[in-house]
Amino acid sequence: MSFESELINNYDCRHVVVARWNQADTTGAVPSARAVVTFIQTVGYSLGNQQRIGFSPTPKDPNQFLILPMNSEAEAKRICSDSVTKGFGINSTQITMHPLIGVNGIRLRDGNDFMKTAQDQFENSEMLDLLMITIRLELPERLEVIERGYAMIKNAISELVENASCEMFGSFASKVRRNGYSDIDINVDSSSIPGQANSMRSLQMLIANPKLLIEFPLTREELHSYPQEEIIKILFHCFNENKRIRKSFEVRFVPARTPILVFKIIDPTGINVSYDVSVCNQKGVDKASLLDEFIMKDKSHENKMKNSMLFIVHWARTNKLLSGVYPEEKLEIKTNLNSYIFNQLIIHFVQAAANKILVHPQAKYGSRVDEYDFDQLFTDHCKFLREFYKYYASFDFNNKAIYGKQAMQKSTLSKVHGAKESPLMMMDPMDVTHNISANVTEIAVKRLNGLIRNTLYILKQRKYHINCLLETNQTAVAMMKERHTSINIDTRMSEGVQKHYMSVQLHNVVRTADDLLLLLTRVLRFDISPDFEGPSVTDLQSTGGVIFSVQAKTWIGRRNKKRQLKTERPDLTPLQLDVMCSDLYQYEDEPIALIRVAMPTTSSTPFKRAYVEMLHGDTFEVRAAFHYLMDQFVYNNMDVLLESGIQSISNIPSLETTSSS
Repeated sequence: MSFESELINNYDCRHVVVARWNQADTTGAVPSARAVVTFIQTVGYSLGNQQRIGFSPTPKDPNQFLILPMNSEAEAKRICSDSVTKGFGINSTQITMHPLIGVNGIRLRDGNDFMKTAQDQFENSEMLDLLMITIRLELPERLEVIERGYAMIKNAISELVENASCEMFGSFASKVRRNGYSDIDINVDSSSIPGQANSMRSLQMLIANPKLLIEFPLTREELHSYPQEEIIKILFHCFNENKRIRKSFEVRFVPARTPILVFKIIDPTGINVSYDVSVCNQKGVDKASLLDEFIMKDKSHENKMKNSMLFIVHWARTNKLLSGVYPEEKLEIKTNLNSYIFNQLIIHFVQAAANKILVHPQAKYGSRVDEYDFDQLFTDHCKFLREFYKYYASFDFNNKAIYGKQAMQKSTLSKVHGAKESPLMMMDPMDVTHNISANVTEIAVKRLNGLIRNTLYILKQRKYHINCLLETNQTAVAMMKERHTSINIDTRMSEGVQKHYMSVQLHNVVRTADDLLLLLTRVLRFDISPDFEGPSVTDLQSTGGVIFSVQAKTWIGRRNKKRQLKTERPDLTPLQLDVMCSDLYQYEDEPIALIRVAMPTTSSTPFKRAYVEMLHGDTFEVRAAFHYLMDQFVYNNMDVLLESGIQSISNIPSLETTSSS
């Protein structure tokens, strides 16, 4: 098998390096990026033309890093060896350098920073494509090591299994799912020879004396008849006796549902490669090829599904749901999530979005997936991502399981298929009795839920860079802190009395005073107070504004109420759910607050704002209500409200009306 890859670009792989530095001595000054570049040149390294390949010598991030093009492959190699043992230094500042694409692919942190240097030069779809090209790059050295290791394992297996055949499968063997740090999956089988006599030995004999295979290899009949786990254990004992294997690999036995032997290469250069060897694992081969078939059946321009699936798996890796390949990228807390689970999350979502069963696992190869068009379903990468995260932000992971296109009650699947219920429950399309996420921890599901919601928050911003999703929580927190200034509370003295005033920035979708009035009375359930005289109670734009009596804590505890309503009324849209959810709340005996709200239109104000005067009551409860209204309700339904307008809420019947009818 040839390991040549069209993805390998020698200039990108060899000539681009990453420089990092920090302040070792707090009393000294941190050098500028220009000073670091100058210093690197003084110690014998020359830099290429930054402008020609689009890199800026000035970082736009508080972390000190530079992505630098070197003039020659030799310089990049020399930097790699220097950075491990020496590094460089300016006064008290230590500088380390290494190639952007290392022997084990690109580091997650370097990939994130590489995108930061390029984010102002590309649109989001272009950025996503660039990132996917980058994470698929790998050096020829690694491919050569993989080829040698594969040949050694194949030869060793041929000595232990009669007429042995070894088949690579999974992401490394895939043309559409491969990345620069994929492990290698190998399925071992035995080819049948016409007229060959079948022979069987006692399994207990082989278990007691595995060395028998050295003189008399396993026959096809034995390989297919005995339990996979026992075969793997027997092979494990034989490989441990093989000096050539022990010299080149660390071998361990993993007793999973499909038992495997893991061969990890022992390489002095730090190349990290492992081979997962299974026997008679045609089901595993079929599962991997089904993922490839799903991607290839997308008929969109440039097959957008390929990079979308790769991106979501990479998103999970950079946000510490999956482990990376380098030591510093390992997970502190084990999640038991894997890329196969994320791929199945995507396939379920696409079928739900198409409202059609696209995957037929039991059909013949080539006919297991119906054709579909990513462009027709989602238009582009960004809309796909918004819809994907929106779907799972409202998915009931507590009670629902994924079963192909359907989301079914966990208890139903458990009774019908005897599958184990778990925090995340997803049935394998190739084996409907197998919950592939049975071992995923509850902590992992909570972390996944939080990341989904924060990712959706970023995607709903008017302007964002797609690479912000690679550091979801940090980015979302920074954005939320910035948004906190949209609700300001001032305290003033008026006639010897302390009064509180609030200023609330409104979204562009809130176009008129009538829009704001509808949101306050229908979604927050504020009551227009009949106890105050003044201008027209519906005229928020007057100087007197509108007096509201705040009685219902409609922004508290909505999630459980929303889940209850969704279970009872699965026909409701997300907007209808959010609006009708307000009808489920009980009122307080006494008003929480009494407020005056005005929405003046002045040319001096760059943004539309609502001004709130607290007549009496709990200021922070009112602030929480406006925070829910602007930063959750409007954001979660932004697309629909932009298309149909705020007044479309008037056409949604109240829950009381639908119940009485």
